[in-house]
Amino acid sequence: MSQISKLAYVDNKLGAPSAGQQTTRILFNTIEAPGTTSSLSFFKTFQGLTQGQTNLVQNKLDAAESMIIKTITLFQLTTGGRTLSIGGAVQQTVSIIVGNQQIVKNLPIQFNQGLTGQAFDRLHENGAADTDTTISGTKNQQTSQPVEIRLLTDIVIPPQVSFEVRLDSNQGVYGTGAVVCALSGYGKIFSAGNSF
Repeated sequence: MSQISKLAYVDNKLGAPSAGQQTTRILFNTIEAPGTTSSLSFFKTFQGLTQGQTNLVQNKLDAAESMIIKTITLFQLTTGGRTLSIGGAVQQTVSIIVGNQQIVKNLPIQFNQGLTGQAFDRLHENGAADTDTTISGTKNQQTSQPVEIRLLTDIVIPPQVSFEVRLDSNQGVYGTGAVVCALSGYGKIFSAGNSF
């Protein structure tokens, strides 16, 4: 079943509007200065975040919107070390909760992570060098190697259903930087059509 027909099937079963503008979607959420914690929950808190830190105001899509998640991307902006990269005994997993169901449960992300991670598909290469972001000619912000996971199974976020992405770690030292989670894939958004 294609992602277009799967999304239409789920929307139809839920009684959601079938008309809408088809598009690619990227949903992102930032956690600023998480410090030391063993778990980060994305798409839960939106208060105080700017449009550059999140593109949602609540943890659910509007009534005429829905989405299929094809890729999960995690990265960290820091002013010091690159703490999202794997090293030593760091074990990190990602989980996706849609409604009351845990759709992805404790998916290990160390395979596509950092300089020593192993590529678990043919789209990524391991051992790539980290990059520095230069702002105003000075290297004052560094980005760790992003962790990108392409999903083989289409995960649907239906309209008006809450969702969350959780990152768990056995060594959760994230420091004063920002950790970002981005979900990308196919979706539908509201289309006024001829009604205006």
